[in-house]
Amino acid sequence: MSHRILPHLYETVAREAFFGIVVFNSAGECLFINPSAKHMLGSEEPRLSSLEPRNLRPNSRGFTQELLKHDGVYQDIVIQTATNHSFVAKIGVKHLEVDGVRAHLLMLEDVTLQKKLQRDITAKQNEIKAAFEELLKQNRQLKDLDHAKDRFIALTTHELRTPLSAMVASAEILKLKLYDTPEQMQEFIDMIYEQGGHLQELVNDILDFAKIQAGKMDFFIEQADVEPMIHGIVKNFEGMAETYQVSFDYQKPAAPLTCYFDEVRLRQVISNIVNNAIKYNRPQGKVKVYFEETPECVKVLVQDSGKGIPANQFNAVFNEFETIGHVAQHHKGTGLGMPISRKLTEGMGGKLLFASTEGVGSTFWVEIPKEKVLDVRLYKSRSSDFAA
Repeated sequence: MSHRILPHLYETVAREAFFGIVVFNSAGECLFINPSAKHMLGSEEPRLSSLEPRNLRPNSRGFTQELLKHDGVYQDIVIQTATNHSFVAKIGVKHLEVDGVRAHLLMLEDVTLQKKLQRDITAKQNEIKAAFEELLKQNRQLKDLDHAKDRFIALTTHELRTPLSAMVASAEILKLKLYDTPEQMQEFIDMIYEQGGHLQELVNDILDFAKIQAGKMDFFIEQADVEPMIHGIVKNFEGMAETYQVSFDYQKPAAPLTCYFDEVRLRQVISNIVNNAIKYNRPQGKVKVYFEETPECVKVLVQDSGKGIPANQFNAVFNEFETIGHVAQHHKGTGLGMPISRKLTEGMGGKLLFASTEGVGSTFWVEIPKEKVLDVRLYKSRSSDFAA
């Protein structure tokens, strides 16, 4: 090949190259720049100092003249353009000396789009990974729920069979007249009545739970003074408290406590809390029922002096399936009382919370809103609904 053709060939190659080529002298002045570099840098004759970015994002590396001290390739370098924009480049640095003139050759490749695509791909990969992990978590939860439902069915079957067996046995004795005295006959009648009431409680728990899970529970929320209802509940439980050797400390508020609640549902919630406070107390223990008021709500608090709840079991209190793992050790019932109570309280726009210290006792309280915080359609009376 003719030596006369080579310089023209080299110039053509440099001019037509897809990557940018720019040469600076030791003073930082541009000696040569090809069209690709002109397009990237936005200038016909850029100065070396003008390539240094003025503002950098965190964890980004900008172009500096320190890079020119060593030949090599540098990845992900941010370069400033003459139009005050910046781009991410892959830079090749080479020291030159031509006819006694020292120079720096920069070869530039704009990788901004590649980096953006890489970030997008990484983000999508992270989303897919998170979704997959969430799917695995939900799968584990579904398996746990399936096992819990199996335990629930076993417990429900056990709990329903017990009063039914007692009722059938008592009824059979009465039918066959196998009793000796009128007193014995009355005992069997009382047994049927007592076990029938227990069976009704179990069935009501199961039906309420099913309604709540299906979102079919009806609420009739009205504004009223909550104290008379709470006082009535305490009076109703005095007999049970006496049986368990537990005393009540009822602290009546100084003024009416007006708030929004469904009387039937709130009665169910407070009755369940008071029932547990007596049942899980100790002989000669105490149940304190009192009130607190804030600008937003009325609090009904029930404090017992029982054995308390271990901290590692706090999460199980309102979990509908956590309390039913050991059928033989379970108190009478489905274990759904507190989960149902929390759902009912939330359905009225309130909260059911508790604090407990093992060996000291527990305090459960209901926060009842003083203002309307739910869909206006829920604020209605039972009588008006029946009339409609």
